[in-house]
Amino acid sequence: MSWAPQPGPQAKFVGSDVFEVVYGGARGGGKTDAALGDFMFHARLYGSAARGLLVRRHRIALEPTIARARQIFAAHGEHQGAVWRDSKSRFEWPNGAVLYCRHLDKDIDADLYQGHDYSRVYVEELTQFPNPGPVDKLKATLRSAAGAPCGFRATCNPGGPGHNWVKARYIDGDGRNARKEPFRDPFTGGVRLLDRLFIPARLTDNPALLSQDPDYVSRLQQTGSVELVRAWLEGDWNIIQGAFFDKWSNRNIVAPFPIPHDWTRIRAFDWGYAKPFSIGWWAVAADARTVREGLVLPRGALVRYREWYGSTGRPDEGLRLEAEPVARGILAREAGENIRHAVADPSIFAQNGGPSIGERMRRVGVNFREADNTRVGRAGAVSGWDQVRARIAGTDEGPLLAVFDTCRDFIRTVPVLQHDRMRAEDLDTDAEDHIADETRYACLTRPLAARTPAPALTADEIWEREWGRRSSRPEAWKTR
Repeated sequence: MSWAPQPGPQAKFVGSDVFEVVYGGARGGGKTDAALGDFMFHARLYGSAARGLLVRRHRIALEPTIARARQIFAAHGEHQGAVWRDSKSRFEWPNGAVLYCRHLDKDIDADLYQGHDYSRVYVEELTQFPNPGPVDKLKATLRSAAGAPCGFRATCNPGGPGHNWVKARYIDGDGRNARKEPFRDPFTGGVRLLDRLFIPARLTDNPALLSQDPDYVSRLQQTGSVELVRAWLEGDWNIIQGAFFDKWSNRNIVAPFPIPHDWTRIRAFDWGYAKPFSIGWWAVAADARTVREGLVLPRGALVRYREWYGSTGRPDEGLRLEAEPVARGILAREAGENIRHAVADPSIFAQNGGPSIGERMRRVGVNFREADNTRVGRAGAVSGWDQVRARIAGTDEGPLLAVFDTCRDFIRTVPVLQHDRMRAEDLDTDAEDHIADETRYACLTRPLAARTPAPALTADEIWEREWGRRSSRPEAWKTR
């Protein structure tokens, strides 16, 4: 598969409009070959004006891509094939075209490319980037003084730390693969619509692999869970590969219902300024409650009935609100409620030469106590995350943690969080984990379910409880 126009003798430079294409889905669909083939045609069409950058997250993952590129590029003859220059980490074509192959171990590494010019930028395994920041910085290098058409290309599989933002940006939407993305021109103030295309990858797109290795599918089916294999084989973006909270399911999502007045209510808070803050309102079920046919919330279950996520709507980008407007927003949202417990990120109580964030919020009328910030216990099992996982898994009766389906940012961010690569018991803190932290604070309050009030006793029942059935009761007592 190629995204480039077919070469021909009348080919001309066609402008510099950015055209984003993401080819993603099943493993074995030939995604790397498609990216390499795209630049091969681009190099043939535009010669020395074709300058490409191919990026992967980690260096070790780049090695098989380079090896495959050497096979593909060298197969086009002495005068058209490219030569690999290891000292410069780039492929060079006889006509002057160049493709650099690099890796970005850290997000900040993308800053090193400021001032570079490329007509093509390729990102392999896009979902390995926890947030779009470094990728978007690379897009700023897409420019060509020679007039070669510039474009961004990416490949990916479902799952990984960036699953959420990639799915939201390229897969979700109105159900069409092609769409227009608006960008405001800073000089004219006008809005330009740049094309964006998602191409689903399927294993059947690569018949050569299936022909040469007929056991490939069988081996994949033995490498992981049913959900993981399905994501790999079918490219299903609704299945979460390697999820940290792997017991999460649709039974943890419930339609809103009136919270009884006698249920204990909790407010949990994770602070953020440049990054989003997260405030969750939780209720502790005082009695078993059937919330839909076949689903019961047991007594003691935590129910997230409201949230306020301080995000601009862009992945992992905060509203940059100070403590006081956040506190006023809390008061407005919970007016008339009896909040029994309020716990917050311990960092808001830090003294840094002035009143802490917690103190400033208290002056507005919002009080918090310091939350238990345990992530992973010393033994690795008894931990904050273990408490969250246990509540999500629940019991045979039902889940011990449920969220209203109106809590969209929880549903968007928490189920897709991944394990830390270096510490499997913890989650990847480079991901959008603010709501998960706030949820951990709520779970570690260890709240007790409120007791259901006992029905009032009659006069006879009180007498029997106090004096026994055999005692005679004066007539006057019976009228009390």
